[in-house]
Amino acid sequence: MGVFKCQGYKYDCSARNQVVDANPDIAGVGVIVGFLSTTCLAFLVTLSVLFLDRYNRIVTLITKTHYAHDERGPYWRSPAFWSRVLSRNLLALADTQIMTGLAVQFTAVLKHCELSIYHFQIVTELAFLTTVTHLLTLVTLRNYFVQNKWINLPRIFFMAGNLGLLGYTSYISYTYDLAGLDLSSRLACFYQGQRPEFKRAFQTKWALLLVGAIGGHTAVILAMYVLPETPEGTAWARAKKVGAAFRTWVITPVYAIYGVYMAATMLSDTQALGNPSVRMNGSENEWGFGQFLPVLLLALPVFAGWESFWEEKDDKDKEVDRFGRKNNCASRSNAGLLDVEKGAAVRQGEIEGKGAGTGQVTGGGTGTPRLNDSLASSSSLPTPTLIVPSPTASPRLGAVSGGERRPRTPSRFEEDLR
Repeated sequence: MGVFKCQGYKYDCSARNQVVDANPDIAGVGVIVGFLSTTCLAFLVTLSVLFLDRYNRIVTLITKTHYAHDERGPYWRSPAFWSRVLSRNLLALADTQIMTGLAVQFTAVLKHCELSIYHFQIVTELAFLTTVTHLLTLVTLRNYFVQNKWINLPRIFFMAGNLGLLGYTSYISYTYDLAGLDLSSRLACFYQGQRPEFKRAFQTKWALLLVGAIGGHTAVILAMYVLPETPEGTAWARAKKVGAAFRTWVITPVYAIYGVYMAATMLSDTQALGNPSVRMNGSENEWGFGQFLPVLLLALPVFAGWESFWEEKDDKDKEVDRFGRKNNCASRSNAGLLDVEKGAAVRQGEIEGKGAGTGQVTGGGTGTPRLNDSLASSSSLPTPTLIVPSPTASPRLGAVSGGERRPRTPSRFEEDLR
């Protein structure tokens, strides 16, 4: 097609060290700072979540004695609480990078005939940073994604689209020199000239990007939608466990460190962060709407973390949820009983009532119990007795009377460490 060959655009493709016009929408200071900050924050949050999920095991390993967090204390001081809050932050960071990464790559692809290779390479490095954030999120919250695969289907769809675009843009950005061009050359010259062969292109750092990014993302996506669940103790289950550990502790850290280092090195040679590697016409340091927006988007993960903190901390006693709807008092007591526990207790009370009284419970399983209409019996239905936990116990992690611990609903974000 003519649009991909940039027909009608006439440039001197033999010229070198040309003057490049500034393009703040791609290489502006706000854009670069926003992408770099989001990825670095995602890296730090990932390390924190992985540490918190393994806190008990780490302390046990250091002290040589079995350690378990005292769940009788305030829940917000527990590692599980902060793991949930930071996991929500990590998801918000990934969502931000999905949209900004797609936006900057779509812009570059639509205007490829008008851009210089210098700016197109900046787009590639920014998109490279987004895949680092996505891979960190997928690996750290793998169980959440696998157990909620249809909820996360839109995320996976856009992540795959962003990754596919990166495979295309990085092919050009990492092989332009093989086509006899330099950074100041127009991207149209790449389309109008002889493009490098795939074999030669794969011998550049483009190969590492493809193997690390596509391999890491594909491994988690396959576990979500393709690979079946395997019983514990089987050879396939052990192989999957080894593969997951290799992906978590080898592929992902290497890819993340390499991606941040390479992108930061490239982006440091821009007008936004230092001295550009080409001669520039105009300024890319001026702040405008296109510069403030990527930086202000950093507030979205903060909002998500703030909301998650208070939602996890004290939503147990609220009569109105965060959307203004009244909570169901029939299924939620002030003591914080789990619905499954109360349901079992009520059913047990009904069974005891059948044996102790002369009245009979009729009606549907979910309907309101009522006495038989027979006038031969005048006895009342015995009232079921519920055992309520001590009010001093933690509603989320508390214990019932008799010293027995009440099961806690596992977090969607918590990784199975068994």
